[in-house]
Amino acid sequence: MTVLDRLSTGWKAWVILFVLTFGAAAPGVFLLPALDRDESRFAQASKEMLEEDNYILIQYQDELRNKKPAGIHWLQAASTAIFTGPEAKQIWTYRVPSWLGAAFATLACFWAGIPLVGRRAAFLGSALFGASLLLTSEAHISKTDGVLVFLTTLGIGALGRLYLGTDKPGRMALLVWLTVSASFLIKGPVTMMVVAFAGFGAWVWSRAAEGSEPGKGGDWWRPLARWTGPALFVALVLPWFLWIQWATGGAYIEGAVGKDLKDKFTGASEGHGGWLFYHLSHIPAWFFPATLLFVAGLVTALKQVAGAGGLAAAPVRKYGIAGLVLFAVLLGLNYILSQVPPFEAGSIAETLRTLKPLPAWPFLFIAAVGILSSGTAPAPDASAETKGLRLLLAWALLTYAFFELMPTLLSHYILPAYPALGLLCGFAAVKIMDGAKLPVSNTVGFILFTLGATVLLAASFPGVTTSFMAETAGDFKTASAEDVLASWAVYREFPLWLWWAGFALAGLALIEFSRRHVTAAIAIAILSSIALGWHIRIYMLPSQVWIQPTETARLALEDVCGVPGEGELCNVPAPARVLALGYAEPSYILTLGTQNLHPPQTPLDLPTDRAAYPIVYLLNFEDRKADEPVMDTAARLRAEAESLGACVTEGQSYYALNYSNGDPVHFRAWRFDWGGCP
Repeated sequence: MTVLDRLSTGWKAWVILFVLTFGAAAPGVFLLPALDRDESRFAQASKEMLEEDNYILIQYQDELRNKKPAGIHWLQAASTAIFTGPEAKQIWTYRVPSWLGAAFATLACFWAGIPLVGRRAAFLGSALFGASLLLTSEAHISKTDGVLVFLTTLGIGALGRLYLGTDKPGRMALLVWLTVSASFLIKGPVTMMVVAFAGFGAWVWSRAAEGSEPGKGGDWWRPLARWTGPALFVALVLPWFLWIQWATGGAYIEGAVGKDLKDKFTGASEGHGGWLFYHLSHIPAWFFPATLLFVAGLVTALKQVAGAGGLAAAPVRKYGIAGLVLFAVLLGLNYILSQVPPFEAGSIAETLRTLKPLPAWPFLFIAAVGILSSGTAPAPDASAETKGLRLLLAWALLTYAFFELMPTLLSHYILPAYPALGLLCGFAAVKIMDGAKLPVSNTVGFILFTLGATVLLAASFPGVTTSFMAETAGDFKTASAEDVLASWAVYREFPLWLWWAGFALAGLALIEFSRRHVTAAIAIAILSSIALGWHIRIYMLPSQVWIQPTETARLALEDVCGVPGEGELCNVPAPARVLALGYAEPSYILTLGTQNLHPPQTPLDLPTDRAAYPIVYLLNFEDRKADEPVMDTAARLRAEAESLGACVTEGQSYYALNYSNGDPVHFRAWRFDWGGCP
């Protein structure tokens, strides 16, 4: 028995895989500040559930967040209630569900892969997926994606057992429905869609390759159609949707479907567009270190299913032709309609005009499956391994195609396809160990791995951040570039021992891979990914306070003892809240308190009630969007303080880059005390 066989059997495999992802992400969970904007919005909404003891409405201060279901907020609120409480402001408590979700996703990948590609391949593929930079990054961000990829992978693992034949079809069908239902409460229909892609693709492929006789190619899905599955979905999902519809006066579905979901499909929502092959171009960095076998995994899988029937160059079946024709017709119609002026609001023509290429996409998927499943003649019954590869290819390729064609493009959208890609990489690794010759695929994998490592090493080197500082410092209008750079001097250097470890391990992995020591190459590549990830999460990002505007704002507030709840540190009364001008990022509300105000709610005049003091303003002098320049507002506040006899304590200037919108910020905190300085 080889080392790989010993590691991939028994309880050791599960422990190793869990610790791999859990440990790789751990530093980011605790050391990185709350991120803007999505993470802080999610966490703040969960925090307000705890503060108000209301677990139905999803709110961000006075605003209803009718976008995503409440499931992730329930998990984050439960985690925070267990570890601290609603009064705590540490972001890590809200990250625990994502952290655990990502680690369990690695285990689900292993469980799903065992019947599809074998235990050895499943172990290697799951390890590569579990160490990927995208998964371990989403693990320390308190959003939906860590939990989503776990539930999706678990659901397809159950679907795969149905597809291959199991002695417990009823249980597996219920597990599919359970994961789809739970995921619907996390992020709507995403898991349902990805599971449908995998199942539909595998079903069509099997029908085309193995014939349509009874018992061949297509009866495995029937347990999913039993009434118990849909009933479970309705029982788990419907109550909350009815409740929140009632609580919001019918506004939730209008916001979640009529706006949030529609915006993502009809255009680049919130400006998140991208270039051609957007998701594919992120593979070298985000799928690192699995990029070493990314091409080999796809090539070996496609070769095997081609050899078993169901993938031939000629002739394309009628489904492929029909799909391509309908896709072209609808795409052309969408383009023509998009060039004419708007029609009457609410008309069918206007609806078609705003949908853009959306109606054409399903037919492109039908065309793709039709082409992939076009064989010259029905093949005999395929092996379990070949059928497993069909499911993995349908899962990976159709999910990738869908998200690549979406108008709204964000690099993490493709994460639900990564477990399938990881398992394909594991399959290729085992085939290479068994003697398969893949010179071209291995060369391309070598290049992709090198490219990914180079990008990660370059982006996390101090020289790059120093150059970026110099470029950013010239954008300030209220301070000289020299003063800004001088205040950032402390952020220019950080320890590099993990950087050098990642560099050396990446090089050693390439050497071992070129020598066909595949297991050693994968193990070393994973260690390289962990080292680089830890370097970024322990040293690089936490040290770059100049691109963390809320942390910079805290430094400015500490200058005047202006952080709510921390008056004992200065032996003076702390303000009840902070009034911000020119700064409104969600992380500011999350980490300093829900009660704090930001524009346009911030009052622009000092109160005459003595009980309202001390008052602390956080001023961003670089704000260029306010009706009145912040500098003028500050001068007026000072004049009001003099007329009221209030003491003004002005802090030092602190500079930062607001990475969420690219704007420079120049913070200064002003404290006003009634009747004299403390």
